[in-house]
Amino acid sequence: MTSRFARTLLVALLAGLLAGFADVAPAGAAEPATLVATAIDRLGGAQKLSGVATLSITGRHKHWDPQETLDPDVGNKLGGESRFTLSDDIAHSRARIDWVRRRVAPMVRTFIYSEVFADGIGYVLGEDNIVLSRQAKETNPSLHTMSASRVVANRRELHRLSPRLLLEMQEHPERLASLPDETIGGKTLAVVSYKADDAEWFVLFGADGLPDRIRTVDADGVWGDSHYEMILSDWREVGGVKFAFEQSFTLNGRETQHVTIEDIVLNPVLGPDLFRIPKIVAETAAQQKPPQEVNYQWMLRRANWGSFIDSDQLAYDPAVVPGNIWTEIKPGIWHITGGSHNTLVVEMKDHLVAFDAPIGNEMSKLTLTEAARRFPNKPIKYLVLTHHHMDHVNGARAFAARGADLVFAAGNSKYFAAQMQAPNRIRNDELWQTPRQVGMIEVKDKFTLSDGVRIIDLYAIDNSHAHNMLVAVIPDVDFGWVVDLWSPTRDVPGALASHRELVAGLRKLGVMPTIWAGGHGTGAAPIKPLVDALDKM
Repeated sequence: MTSRFARTLLVALLAGLLAGFADVAPAGAAEPATLVATAIDRLGGAQKLSGVATLSITGRHKHWDPQETLDPDVGNKLGGESRFTLSDDIAHSRARIDWVRRRVAPMVRTFIYSEVFADGIGYVLGEDNIVLSRQAKETNPSLHTMSASRVVANRRELHRLSPRLLLEMQEHPERLASLPDETIGGKTLAVVSYKADDAEWFVLFGADGLPDRIRTVDADGVWGDSHYEMILSDWREVGGVKFAFEQSFTLNGRETQHVTIEDIVLNPVLGPDLFRIPKIVAETAAQQKPPQEVNYQWMLRRANWGSFIDSDQLAYDPAVVPGNIWTEIKPGIWHITGGSHNTLVVEMKDHLVAFDAPIGNEMSKLTLTEAARRFPNKPIKYLVLTHHHMDHVNGARAFAARGADLVFAAGNSKYFAAQMQAPNRIRNDELWQTPRQVGMIEVKDKFTLSDGVRIIDLYAIDNSHAHNMLVAVIPDVDFGWVVDLWSPTRDVPGALASHRELVAGLRKLGVMPTIWAGGHGTGAAPIKPLVDALDKM
């Protein structure tokens, strides 16, 4: 672990940027180096900051996802509320965050675990996820080595939170640049960019000379190039140093996290056992290769959500399976599993129809490559998106770039059109490199895709998960496709309100295929046990 990483942990989970007083020049009136120097002077000074050898912080954390809402681009979806304690041993480049996570989505459950960083490695002690890795299942107590991508993402965020960011900016004036002022919430903010080794940072200074927010531009699967910001407030002094006790983290202005600091102790005594790296973790980490690209938003937001595979491959865990698994459930019906999220490919006479594009372009490219190998003369003509939630549509642009048109429920046209047209300079994906006019088919109640031989009926189902979700019925093989409302092979029959909504909707439509597969779960299953369980309630 680098010494800079140790420094970044100095104020993890708090702004780490420090308040001063207001007798300074207005925003935009000074050169970048002057703005940075003025802020540092009011942070307590470099000498004061460097005197902090250890740190203990306790606080509360809430997280949301604005792309998991009932309607697209309306409101925000609460994921849970947590408590945490950060123990930071700066002198020995070690840190530990102990969590009590009370998640309310995607399901109600409390996770108690720790994230530990030492010797350049990250690992989780305890269960932090509804999708456990092989290592987490086979160890007692349960633990798993963090993926290199998750470590990189956390290191970047700890850098965002650290006073070292401003000190580094002062040490490297040649990497600073002044950008046009921005007016946000009635405040005029001076913008300074800093090209660090891990990111290009944008620090926005207020009229008082203090950092108001710290920004990166991240690649988001739906919104494309997006402003990811930490907004700082509620400054308080601790041991002669001022910390921001409130931090709001936003993506394009939508809040994804909020941290409230309750207590900070400077220079506590921290025992070495807090940061000990188990042998199995060190051995696993030694086999990792640094990723060429990191899907920051997936790693950060889904780690909070607790429903992702902590793997550099994102779509599957290579310790469990060599790749995504294609299973022919019915003739020409291929269920693609092996990870946390699934997709479906249906063979038609002269083309293919794919269902959902989960996780990101990473998984979509795997699906497209394998489909081309299996069906070299049958392009994917349509991509059916059952609903707008980011974890099932983040990879839609990869399908669109290869010629697929989109099919989706009513009320989503503006959302998906914006996704197809969003600037993607950061990710530089195929659709950004070679734009095309993507066809859009909106389904109000029912729509049928047909090649003259096989038909696919798409129905909109009323539910409380996402308005106008689509389910697919393929009559010639007595098969149905459903996402999130019911996860065959995974869900306890009748345990969720969406189970009742699905069955009620199918009965209203007068369709009830025997065998179903879903966007989660390990395979297909009959619907009868679900119907029987609901009828008994």
